[in-house]
Amino acid sequence: MTEPLEIVHQRQQETTARADRRERKPAISAALHACLESQLLQAIFVVATFCLIAGLHRSNDGLWFQGDSPRHAANGLFWWDLIATRPASPTEFALRYYARYPVINPIAYPPLFYLLEGSVFRAFGPSPFAAKCLVLAFGILTGLYTMAWARARLGAQSGWTGAFLAFVPGFVVWTNAVMLNVPAAAFGIACLYHYRKWSESGGKKQLMAAALAGAAAALTYYLGAIAVFICLLWALLLSLRGQTRRRKAYWMFTAIVVAVVPLLFIARLAPVFVARHLPGVGILAHPAQWIFYIRRLPALLGPAGLLLGLNGLALALATARLRREGAYLVCWILAPLLALPILPARDLRYILLVAPAFVIAAAIGLGPVLRFLPPNRPAFRVAALLAGLATGIWMASLIHIPENTGFRDISAYLRDHAPADAVMYDGYHDGLFAFYVRALDPNFERRIMLGQELVYYRHQASTFRWVETVNAASTRDVVQLLRTKSGCRWVALEVGSYSGRSPGPQLLRQAVAGSDFTFVRSFPVSAGSANRIDLYRMLGPVTPVTTIDVRPASYSNRIFSKIAPVTR
Repeated sequence: MTEPLEIVHQRQQETTARADRRERKPAISAALHACLESQLLQAIFVVATFCLIAGLHRSNDGLWFQGDSPRHAANGLFWWDLIATRPASPTEFALRYYARYPVINPIAYPPLFYLLEGSVFRAFGPSPFAAKCLVLAFGILTGLYTMAWARARLGAQSGWTGAFLAFVPGFVVWTNAVMLNVPAAAFGIACLYHYRKWSESGGKKQLMAAALAGAAAALTYYLGAIAVFICLLWALLLSLRGQTRRRKAYWMFTAIVVAVVPLLFIARLAPVFVARHLPGVGILAHPAQWIFYIRRLPALLGPAGLLLGLNGLALALATARLRREGAYLVCWILAPLLALPILPARDLRYILLVAPAFVIAAAIGLGPVLRFLPPNRPAFRVAALLAGLATGIWMASLIHIPENTGFRDISAYLRDHAPADAVMYDGYHDGLFAFYVRALDPNFERRIMLGQELVYYRHQASTFRWVETVNAASTRDVVQLLRTKSGCRWVALEVGSYSGRSPGPQLLRQAVAGSDFTFVRSFPVSAGSANRIDLYRMLGPVTPVTTIDVRPASYSNRIFSKIAPVTR
């Protein structure tokens, strides 16, 4: 019996459709496989993930870490003003600048980041978000080098490792702060990447790139020179042999010495700062301090990141094919963990450079798991990748980053109501207040004096403990100092749970509560313990001040007398 013509046509169409699907499957699989190995797509995702995490924390202006972040931002303004002015004496210019804005510390850190930051301010205006975006760009650079390292050592599909660096807790926190650690880590991993390529290929361009990146790391942050130390360790243990090893090790050691030379200059200008940060023999008496950073690894990487990284390191060292790569990563990780504890100052951000090594190690550890997925079904790998990215984004969104708000409002008020007056500020967030004053003062018309510069003297001892000396015996003495020595008609006092606890700040707050001052208004702020800033105005005459004595307590015990604040 003959089938109806419609049924015959339907069966032919179904047969053709099945044949088309069989032909499309290899094409789709090939396209997905190409996407998994695409360097361009991986680089796009590195940029996208870092920008996405920054977007999740966009309300944070990057100046939350007190008191360093605002000073790093203010230093960028100072260095660009120095270049624009081209003074005959840079030292004199710095002192005069400090006399007007006493929060800069241009000699405590190398200038490279500040020069870049200043150029960003010049192009986009002196905004903390502009400085934060510059730090974000360095975070992206670190992710791109992590991607390049993983592609070169583990295979093309491992390049997705770079995107996952954006989810590491340490990078989530410090790419959202105007600090030097992320830029130093970016230059550091660039130094390591190009040194590794040079040690294997011998290309002079790679050696030059490694040297320039190492110098940039040291000129961004002195601890960034740890990358050069890692290269030296690689040279001695892994990459060089015989006479070549001795000769190259000599040059690497010379590079470290050259990187330390700027410290000699700093030691003269800021002896207090250097003495406070130089290593001491006391560390030898406290063995527990040697494992300080090892104990902090979960906070830097997250528990999951630490476990995956350790698993990858163990797998690499146990596998003949990956053992050499594992040895490089172990040296990369151990050098900072065991070298930096000798310094008196210790903080999680100092070992940020080890995070890319752990992420690469985690990729090694995940390799055997991914092999269970059918190799001819790349859709499973794509699904696993997308699930991993979604999980990383969710976990990064849960990380809390402090925010400081309200300080620009009082700075703008003073700009509008006291355009050429000086103001005394007393409080922990003096750097944040001063940055906004300077950002809104392009013509150098306003001036800041800190309470700790006149009413009392406070500085950090070598143990990092604060030491305070009060320069007044009564509120009457405070009023007299303000009326005759400060030139400040306005007084801004930070109010919070930690405000006015020591004798000097207490005396200043008691003085402004008297009849010589009038309360102007309060400005709500949110910054750690601070909840508002009270602004007062002095009644009666205030003696004009044209020169002041500068004493940068945190950097030097020297007093620079009769310094005239910088002018345009």
